[in-house]
Amino acid sequence: MNHHNDKNRYALAIGHAAIEWNYLEHDLQQLGFSYLTVEADVAAHIFAFMGNVTKAEFVHYLIDRFETNDAVKAHVFHFLKIYNRLRGNRNIVEHGIPALTPSGAYLDNIIKIDRRGEALPFAASQETLDAFLKDLRAARDYAKHIKHMIDILADDEPAERDPEKLAMPPLPERLNALPFRKA
Repeated sequence: MNHHNDKNRYALAIGHAAIEWNYLEHDLQQLGFSYLTVEADVAAHIFAFMGNVTKAEFVHYLIDRFETNDAVKAHVFHFLKIYNRLRGNRNIVEHGIPALTPSGAYLDNIIKIDRRGEALPFAASQETLDAFLKDLRAARDYAKHIKHMIDILADDEPAERDPEKLAMPPLPERLNALPFRKA
């Protein structure tokens, strides 16, 4: 098992993940705003009362109900799959308890308590946390490209970005659960 003597590396990675997640959630809301026929402050108020699962479900509903371009629909639905995968990883990282040595060195594992009260250890090396941050940033970039396409198509301008030509990024990897060893 790896030990990282720099106690702050883990905390810094978790902090960055929280910030990137907040931005990603904002990007999701921006996709939804495109389909609401209310002022921006009203749309923001609507989304402010939703949790992240409800926001994703609401955006899915809005796209399914109002988007007429099948390629844009496909991109948003793919983004929502990415978002949901990242949400699962985020919940492990942000709500789990890091495994630490008595001196505070991070042991590359996060312990998450499931709904049954069972302790589940997850492999979360510094490299895994860095990859998670990279996935969050890539998802944000993808959301921005989709939003840009939606805005251009809504303005009836010639599309600078053809939805058919935008590549769909792969789904991020799930954080892997380790086999739990009872002593």
